[in-house]
Amino acid sequence: MDKDRFDIDIDICGACTLRCPSCPQGNVKEYRLPQGFMTADLLQGIVTKARTECRRPNISLFNWAEPLLHPQLPELIRIVQDAGIPCHLSSNLDILPDADALMAANPASLRISTSGFSQDIYGRTHRGGDIERVKTHMVALAEAKKRNHADTDIFVQYHRYRDNLHDEPLLRDFATGLGFYFHAVWALFFPLEKVLAYAGEEIDDFPLTEEDLCLIDGLALPLKQALVAARKYRHRPCSLREDAISLDFQGNATLCCAVFNAGKYTVANYLDMSLSEIQKLRRSHPLCEICMHQGAHVFMTYGIKEMDELALANIAHEDVELLNLREQIARERRQVRLSKLYDRFFSGFFSAEQKAALVKGFSRIQQAIGKFRS
Repeated sequence: MDKDRFDIDIDICGACTLRCPSCPQGNVKEYRLPQGFMTADLLQGIVTKARTECRRPNISLFNWAEPLLHPQLPELIRIVQDAGIPCHLSSNLDILPDADALMAANPASLRISTSGFSQDIYGRTHRGGDIERVKTHMVALAEAKKRNHADTDIFVQYHRYRDNLHDEPLLRDFATGLGFYFHAVWALFFPLEKVLAYAGEEIDDFPLTEEDLCLIDGLALPLKQALVAARKYRHRPCSLREDAISLDFQGNATLCCAVFNAGKYTVANYLDMSLSEIQKLRRSHPLCEICMHQGAHVFMTYGIKEMDELALANIAHEDVELLNLREQIARERRQVRLSKLYDRFFSGFFSAEQKAALVKGFSRIQQAIGKFRS
């Protein structure tokens, strides 16, 4: 199998420091992921295989777990980067063992997951976390990036719920003041097993709880209506299956990044089979048919514009105005169209770094136009 682009998401450990109610690490009580740390040798083998099967692979050292828990994280980042593959991280930044070592390893990107500026708001959806500690770590990270002359794109991702939108501008100002990018998304509910159960499928892996239903009710993007809208596009291919694969710290490939029950949905070890063979197993799995019938694969990738409209109708008018959401959504859609245009016509002429510069430049132009219009 000779794919052009393919994303490999690797949980280099099995644990997380938080118990967020929208994540299975927090909302699944009866099951824990296998615990352990990926070895450098195993990652090297995965990287070598990826280079033979994909022309332009991307590797992310996270999925359900917290990568900063891994004691050899800088070494793992270098293994990926030294192979000419962009290495991406995502962290709640509740811990920061060694900011200088992390930035000296120079990963391609580091995403910081947040959901509030004040502890009262943040603590509801990043359960167990301390936003003041996160802010302290953000400052330390910004300083370490400068000291080590790192090129890492650091951005704060803000998960939007119905009750945390007024905190968003405060955190945006804090993040951009440190030189970080800021990106807000409609919070989703995971794992896939619970989403399908909510949609009415007979999935008995993890029962929905009262806490789950309360969390779902607090989503800015209403889950029930979003699934109904996504179902209209169920015929679309699944990018989570066709363009990406998720591995655990032992190199085992799961059905996709959205499932949590590794004991049930592990399909093969990545090093024991060709990517073509693994893909055949994934495509024939019965859960994929159920997921795509419900359009969940579209929902979980924010695949339709109706999702934005549903969210805007579900949140307070003053929050829409406060965040200038209609203009912001329109700008983001223009950026997506530009990225698709690049991929279609110019991907062979520009490097990933040049593409990123083009997109950032376009974003700055759009922001200037938006300010002029206002």
